[in-house]
Amino acid sequence: MPIEELTVGDPPAESPALPLVESVNDRLQTHRIFLPGLLESALDTLTEASTGVVWIRDLFLPHSPQSRILIYDYEKRALLRPGSGIVDPLLSLATTFLGELVAERAWAGAFNRPIIFLCHGFGGLLLKRALALSHSRRGKSTERLRSVYVSTYAILFVGTPHQGMPKSALRFARDPNVAGLSQFMISLLIGSEMLNEVADQFMPIMKQYRVFNFWEELESEIDDTTAYVVDRDSAAPHWADTEQCGIRATHLGMMKFGTARASGYTVMREALTRYIKSAPTTIETRWFNEKKFLDAEHRRQAEELLKHTLEFGSKMNKDAEHSLEYYLVSHRSSVQFTGRKQQAQELKENLDRLLDSPSQKTRGEHKIVVIYGLGGSGKTQFCLRYAEENRIK
Repeated sequence: MPIEELTVGDPPAESPALPLVESVNDRLQTHRIFLPGLLESALDTLTEASTGVVWIRDLFLPHSPQSRILIYDYEKRALLRPGSGIVDPLLSLATTFLGELVAERAWAGAFNRPIIFLCHGFGGLLLKRALALSHSRRGKSTERLRSVYVSTYAILFVGTPHQGMPKSALRFARDPNVAGLSQFMISLLIGSEMLNEVADQFMPIMKQYRVFNFWEELESEIDDTTAYVVDRDSAAPHWADTEQCGIRATHLGMMKFGTARASGYTVMREALTRYIKSAPTTIETRWFNEKKFLDAEHRRQAEELLKHTLEFGSKMNKDAEHSLEYYLVSHRSSVQFTGRKQQAQELKENLDRLLDSPSQKTRGEHKIVVIYGLGGSGKTQFCLRYAEENRIK
């Protein structure tokens, strides 16, 4: 779904150029981008029903005219519907969001402008996956997508289930028009493989951001009982060097501030103001360093490609075996691939034992290992990672 703007601004007369480094001290100094949860649209999440106040526009914006406010809605029905055919819906949503955000910022001539994200519920998980994806884009043709990772300064997670939700809360989040829970909803349970994967991808890059976690202090009505949709332990884990605060509201009411005195608004306003003030200088320095990093990365890739080309045509071990040894792997393993350490160690030990065997050395036969598993279980990535880690064998 398209990104919408809550701030009135003048669109550029034509599509701007996309320099790698540009000044961030322009008329609109920061982007504040809001991602909602699964249960409401972005605008409904931010609107206090009795007054119609959209707090980020009506209460905060008059005191921060140098910012653009963007809201993003995504397709939720496929996530809530049982039997969805999408293998990895979170990655699909993150890819679409990242592409649309980069295009929006480029068209506005704000490719390198600092970003402050505000996320409610599942929107926080979507952002974490999108930032990890952005961080992994280092190739010449996709480095534009890396701009979001570089430009992000701060993230405010509001009721995000970092560590999952209890079974009782899934009843609150399910689609009332659909019988049963979708596989995606089940993957939001505490300790799920999907949540662990998202955490593994996000934690290495989190130290570069200012992070503020908010949790709900009032229980929500779920069927015939009340409970927290996302409890404090899940919404505000004990991460080092992060800020935390509770909001005296239910899960759906955490971002519905009708007045400047509403619970949670003062803390959120102060954090946003502080981040907006600090972001430009930090992001400008980060972009300066990013240019040097990408230049070095491009040189390394070129040297590696040249080396592979030379190795492909070189003859080795001319004496007894008259064999050729090559390392020409056309793909690199994904930086998002993780795990399978036990299987990788078993494979290494078994192949090393075969290679070191005197009978195998003299016979010079190829060594074959069969890797099997379900489709999408990571067989290709497993083999690529093994080849990279053992290329000098």
